[in-house]
Amino acid sequence: MDFASGLEIVPEKSVVCIEETSGNIKSLFASMISSERGKKGIAVNYLTLRNREEIHNQIGQLRLKVPEKLRVITISPQNSAQDVLSLIYEPDIPLIVIDGFSVFFSEYSFADLYTLMFRMISASQNGTTFLLLVDRGVLPERHENLVRAMADGVVEFTIVPEGDKLKHYLNIPKMRGAFPRDKMLTFTVNEEGLLIAT
Repeated sequence: MDFASGLEIVPEKSVVCIEETSGNIKSLFASMISSERGKKGIAVNYLTLRNREEIHNQIGQLRLKVPEKLRVITISPQNSAQDVLSLIYEPDIPLIVIDGFSVFFSEYSFADLYTLMFRMISASQNGTTFLLLVDRGVLPERHENLVRAMADGVVEFTIVPEGDKLKHYLNIPKMRGAFPRDKMLTFTVNEEGLLIAT
């Protein structure tokens, strides 16, 4: 069984929705991609409710190096939407992770969310990749469907109980430039990191 890293899944210059019902697998996945891109000297802005040390520890748990060009920006809950908006249009940032997207924009109207998605799509065409980490069920269903519909790609992490164990699955219902997969991929999370079976 071959294993892939995140780079094979997420194309550059795209807006990708990474979602799960609850948990931190989407954050681990985003940390893995941030580290891989950072190793290549690519600047990364990681917008999150958590602090810098937590994100660095998360990358360390995956046995990855914290890249020099990784900038962890802790967003205040009080003005989260405005703070995120002020940072997503920074020039020359090829990768922006919005860890907590559904929380930051939970109070947005449908029209405002549409405008935000359209602006991110425009920014992606100019060279920025966006990873939107979404907790399913936080945004209204219509808003979640809008994010999925407008994104270039959707990556879904699912955990299914099987007997006394938990089975981890990755589903990619759509991704720009790739044919839809005909099955869900299994993955494991251990001391070696997040390993995706291909």
